[in-house]
Amino acid sequence: MLQKQFEILRSKLTNIQFILLWLMCAYYAQSFIRNGVRKFDIDGFWSNAFERWGYPTWFMVLIGVFETFGGIAILIPKIRPYGGIVLSVVMLGALITRLIHGVGWGDATYIAFFMISMLYMTTYLKKAGITS
Repeated sequence: MLQKQFEILRSKLTNIQFILLWLMCAYYAQSFIRNGVRKFDIDGFWSNAFERWGYPTWFMVLIGVFETFGGIAILIPKIRPYGGIVLSVVMLGALITRLIHGVGWGDATYIAFFMISMLYMTTYLKKAGITS
């Protein structure tokens, strides 16, 4: 009896995880796609930021490509792990850049949270069979 109730609870939690995964993916996808596309604007905010940090314009555009690809990829279950890894690497670079250039810990914590949740979405949930 207890075993059956446990299985029912596990099934419900798996459904909740599935729904939360898609909500997280949708939120992150729109965020990364939007910010990735903004990096194609040579005269925009990101251009000034990348220049201030000492990075060339082509690097900003490359990061925009990675963010846009990653944002699209995390919406597609079969390639979600690749998108998550790409976005995690991009966010690691963002974290290091922000820490080197003296940005506050609040910003660094926000970036680290993005990075950790990307890795969670693409590794743990895949192992649990919740990614499809």
